[in-house]
Amino acid sequence: MAEVDIRDEMVVRAPISTVWQAIKNPAVHAAWHPFVTSISGEHEQGAVRRCVIRIGKKDGHTEERCSACEHESRILWRIDRDSTGFSGMVSDWTAGFLLKPEASNETLVTATSVFRPRRWFVRLMLPFVRRKFHQTQIAILTGLKEHVEGRGDH
Repeated sequence: MAEVDIRDEMVVRAPISTVWQAIKNPAVHAAWHPFVTSISGEHEQGAVRRCVIRIGKKDGHTEERCSACEHESRILWRIDRDSTGFSGMVSDWTAGFLLKPEASNETLVTATSVFRPRRWFVRLMLPFVRRKFHQTQIAILTGLKEHVEGRGDH
């Protein structure tokens, strides 16, 4: 089935190096991410990380491999396992961030999720799936923005 690519953007008022460090450092990343309570592992090309997550009132986990890590440019993870069951309904699922410098002290951050539906019913549910992914990515970008710009409670 065709690849689904879901992207959301937000401008963060901070230099790209500051935004990169908030994403790249696993402990800092877990502190601002609204759905991650802890991360074990490194954010380096090829490294495996395990995330403990909380979505609504449900606790879970993911196991992800860093599939791209370009300094102050992009970092992507391939989600190999997740307790929500979504990884069983899709293949080639990757998620992460793209960074681009904007004005002198601003960074355009793109949250991206890409996957291929494995099951026909996922294709039927795509409008709902897209909406949920957009909501999730906007919440993640907002958490990053508030943390980096100093307005977060983390």
